Amino acid sequence: MTSNLDEIVKKLAKKVKRHPKTLLTWFDDAGAIKVGDRYIAVKVDGFAASRALYPWCTFRDFGFRGVTGAVSDVIAKGCKPAVYAVSIGVKPEHIELIEDIFSGVEEAVNLYGGYIENMDTNVGYDDWIDIFVIGECSTQPIQRHAKPLDIVAIPRRLGLSVVAYIEYVEKRAPSFEEVKEFSCRPRACTEIASIVEECRACIDGSIDISDTFAEALQQLSEVSNAGLYINQKPSNMLHHLAISYAESRGVDLMTVTLASNEEYIPILVVKPGYEEHVIELLRKKGLEPILIGFATHQKSVSWLGKPVPKTIWDYASGTITHIST
Repeated sequence: MTSNLDEIVKKLAKKVKRHPKTLLTWFDDAGAIKVGDRYIAVKVDGFAASRALYPWCTFRDFGFRGVTGAVSDVIAKGCKPAVYAVSIGVKPEHIELIEDIFSGVEEAVNLYGGYIENMDTNVGYDDWIDIFVIGECSTQPIQRHAKPLDIVAIPRRLGLSVVAYIEYVEKRAPSFEEVKEFSCRPRACTEIASIVEECRACIDGSIDISDTFAEALQQLSEVSNAGLYINQKPSNMLHHLAISYAESRGVDLMTVTLASNEEYIPILVVKPGYEEHVIELLRKKGLEPILIGFATHQKSVSWLGKPVPKTIWDYASGTITHIST
């Protein structure tokens, strides 16, 4: 997120009126409240096609991806999507695309579960989509949080997003079909919600990787007032296609890992002693989980002894930006 936009959001946070039984901070992946004896998550997410639709993807993919972005944040809190509302806007010459975008939305909802209860359409100077999701939570939603000695894990390997991004910047379509599929129709990690339901006491915190991996680490550290130490090699965290692509182009593997974006999986913060149990639960769901590090008292993010450079998704420019080293 850009610094100016970040400051505006922080300013709004100081004056917004929130529900008296809110459970998550303003800066978390989603909102959540307790209603009676039930936990409810709520999320809104939006995308403009001029920034979020790769040229090799379709508007049907655009609708699917919009749902994935919103659902992933709900899932990262340990909840399951239940009800959706959709707002679709198009340029005047793209009126006929509304049906294609909505078809992609329906395909995603059929995959993730739940019901579409409301829809709005509009016309403007871009094509866009906003997805609203209400999630049902079987237990108290997971906050962005880590405390010293907690173990940090990811449910699968990263990096296909960076391959797609570099190819786009260099005005090419990815040669790997798996990269095309991932960039057009990323899948949220639906298995997380059932694992949280089975072992909520195992997990201290979570954050969705929707901007960059580096930014997610920094945000998790800042909100927790704790540090994170990554002790896993990049080659053990990256998809094999991302590794071969980076090596063929002379791109540093750590850079590829930190720049991984819109992966739509959570970083899980696991209580000490429970990490092997959580890893086993994830494996039983067909995932390839990786223990990547632990939380510290240092209040900074480092990787194998080196400070992690601030690598963010700049919404103003639509690019990945390295702020510092």
